[in-house]
Order: sequence, then C-alpha cells, then structure tokens
Amino acid sequence: MRGSILTPEMRHRILAQIVPEREEISRQQRVVKRLTKALSEVAEEIGQSFVFIEPQGSTGAKQTQLRGASDIDLFVGLSPREFSDILQQSAPQRQAMLSERFDELVDRWFWPAAQRAGGRNIIKAYSQHPYLSLVVEDIDVDVIACFYLSPEELAENGPITAVDRTIHHTRFVLDRINDTLRNDIRILKSFVRASHAYGDDCAVGQMGLTGYSLELITLFGNGIDGAVEMLLHIEDGPIDPFGRPAHVLRRVPTFRDDHVILIDPTDANRNVASSFSPRAVRWTITRLRHLIELRERGEDDAVVDLVLERPIPTDPPPSWLAPHCITRQFVGARRVHYTLFRDKLHRLCRLIARVLRKENTGEKRFGKTLWEVYFEQDHYAIGMIVEKPVIEPVYSRRGPPVDIEKAASAFRKKHPTAYEKDGYLWLDTKRRWTRAGDMIDYMIERHSIEGLEMTTEEGDVSRRVLNTLYRYVMRIEDFPLSRRQEYKDAEQTLGW
Repeated sequence: MRGSILTPEMRHRILAQIVPEREEISRQQRVVKRLTKALSEVAEEIGQSFVFIEPQGSTGAKQTQLRGASDIDLFVGLSPREFSDILQQSAPQRQAMLSERFDELVDRWFWPAAQRAGGRNIIKAYSQHPYLSLVVEDIDVDVIACFYLSPEELAENGPITAVDRTIHHTRFVLDRINDTLRNDIRILKSFVRASHAYGDDCAVGQMGLTGYSLELITLFGNGIDGAVEMLLHIEDGPIDPFGRPAHVLRRVPTFRDDHVILIDPTDANRNVASSFSPRAVRWTITRLRHLIELRERGEDDAVVDLVLERPIPTDPPPSWLAPHCITRQFVGARRVHYTLFRDKLHRLCRLIARVLRKENTGEKRFGKTLWEVYFEQDHYAIGMIVEKPVIEPVYSRRGPPVDIEKAASAFRKKHPTAYEKDGYLWLDTKRRWTRAGDMIDYMIERHSIEGLEMTTEEGDVSRRVLNTLYRYVMRIEDFPLSRRQEYKDAEQTLGW
C-alpha cells in the first residue's frame, strides 16, 4: 500500500478514544503506591527481603496500555540466592518446592499487605505458581512473585519461572520507545483487540497475539506502517533481531513446530510467538488486508471502526445455520486461573471434534466440526458448528475385499449378516448416537473438568462463541458450510 495506513485525521480520531485519560493513569499510580507501601511494610515486619516491587506490563513504566485496560501486574522481585536450597533440586522437585514456598509467601506476605492497602475480593489464584488477585479502587491487581536475574544470568541459564524475563522486556522497550511509537503500539493493540485475537483471553484461537509481541513488532517496524507490513508477512519467515535465517531457527527443537517465530531480543532462545494459535494469526492477517482495502477505497470511517474494539455480537445465528450450532455453558471456580480452564476446554473440544468426525471404524459420523472456546470472567462456553448434526441410526461399515478369502471368511463368521457390494463385504451397524448434541453431552460428562460446572443457561457467552465461529472462523477455515450460498450472501450483506 502506498502512503501511511492512517491519515493524521484518522489517527487523531482513534487516539482520542484509546489513550487513557489522566484520571485513569493517576488512579493506577495511586494503587501501585498503596500496595508497594503495604508490601514493603509487611516484608519488614516478617523479615522478608526482596529486590524490587514494580508494576510490569503495559500499565507499568512502558505506559502502552489502552483506555479502560487498567489491570495492574505488580511484580515482587526475589533474589535467587534466598532460594538456593530449592534451586539445586531436580526440575520436578524444584517446581513443587517453589510452588509451596510461593504459596507461603502469598499467605504470610501478600495477603496481609493486600488487606492493609484496602484490597477487596482477595483471592489466592494459581497459574505456574500461586499469586494474589485483588481489587483496589475498582482496579484488578495481580501480585506476582518472580526472581531477579541479570541479563547475563538470563542469557546463560534461562529463567527460573515464566515471568522472570518480564522486567527485562520492560527495560528493552523503555530504551527504544518515544511518544509516537507509544501511540503506534496502542493503535496496533487496539486493532488486534478489535479483532478479538489479543492475548490469553482471545476469542479466535486458544492464544492470541500478546502485548509484548505487538510492542516488539512496532519497534522493529519503526512505527505502525512497518508493523503492519511485518504482520502481513509473519507467516512467511522468522523475525529475529539476532539475524539468524529460517533454516537455522527451524533446526532448533523448541522452534520446529511453532507456527510463527518472533525471537525475544532479551533471550535468543525464546520465541515470543510460540503460543500464538494459527487461527488467531490468520484472522489478524485477514483483518489487516481488509483494513488496507478499506483505506485504499477511501473509506476512512470504516478504517477507524475496524481499529476500535466492539463487543462480539450476540445475534442468533441465521436460520439456515442454527440447526448446526451447539453450545454448552459452564461456571468456573474463581480460585482457578482462567487460562487453566481455557486450556482444558480446548483439549476437550479437540477430543470431541475428533470423535464427532468419524466412527471408530473410520466411516463418516457427524462430519467436520468447527469449535471455539469463549469466556467472560468466570463464565465459559464452548461452541460447535457441526456439518451434519443429525445422522441415520444405521451406517454401512465396509469389511475386507471378497477376493481375500481368508479375511472374508473370518468376517462372515463373525458377522453372519454381512453382504457383498462392489467387491467388498459390508455390515449394517447400529449407531449409539444419532444426534451430535447427545454425544457432546456424553463426552463432557465422561471428561468432566474439576472446578467447572455445566449450567442450563445459554447467555451472552454462548451467543458470542457462536458469532465468533460464524463471523470470524468460518471466513478463514476450510469448512463445508462456508461454501454455501447463504454464507457467501451474508459476507456481502454484512460487509465482511
């Protein structure tokens, strides 16, 4: 595309709606100060040392957050030397012992400090290790323990916990950012959020593009236009600040199966994009191409709308598609981190889609299934669009060729009702399930997830997961129903 992807007027309109207002930033800073003071006081009282207490992520020193995205990740940096007895253990034992020690820190240190700072809805949550979640002045805060490692230690030995790199990410960005790039990052984040393909709560795929990855791409691209160009071609080859070619990186076992590669400039052995779902990447690229088309046609209002986040619609599916749609909704225990439920539901849906597709004998069952997982707070939904939601109670199972006498004889002996057709033996077999919904319910019950309870409710989360499939996923996936004329007509009507 010639010229900038945004005119100055479009850029002004977008930034006017996504840059945090001064009061919001002041409130974040006030909350950080209150919690830092309380954590420092309690640490002194219980004799607990620490290296730093700092907010990380977009609401920390980088200030690349969007308006209304006030969540704070407050990191408490610990010295590895204080944990030397644990760090000498084997990996599985070290993991268990660290979890136990961090659990104790949350109880003895973080929790009393949260109470002292006036926190409410205080919950001990679990991800890789225990951490504390709370609300202060209507801002969600996570207090997270990590280890402070020097850049040299990180490069030589890697991190101890998954979040040990975060402080170095912040410093890398701060050393290279200016106000223009900061706003370019916000615009790119807003676009990916508007695509519902952002971070660990994305709707299109299990994991979307992270804030840090979008910061890097904007910095590497020297602005929004370069970032868009890099994203459009991110599937074509790696982005590596260390200059290694694709064939070298693909020989690294940990990178070999990654859909896209974006190397962390603070750790040459880490692919920042390793968790990105191919579906989220493809959908983001599809939306970028559409944005460029709108820009080239001079449809400035449509470009602005495409960058600004809107909720996923809750409209019912069209009548021709509705019989193929199945949703199930759940409520999850708040003490469990939402990503754990998300990951388990994705595994369950993959299993369900596999058994829906074919009978155990290989014959077609309900056919191809598109599925997604969507959640809001502690409400989760799985949505499925099934090629054939209702099937015949009996199917023809093919046996061995009739001219392979030994196999045919054994098949006839085991199945006296077998018959010949087209040179094979066949057997009419009764199905256990003729409705996809019944089989889905059986699979959910058989593979129940602890802490997740299925409800009879079909609320907005159920409607939004279906719209995710209908409006987004069906546009980028090979699926028989996407080829129907009704769907092609809907693409034209809705301006997709």
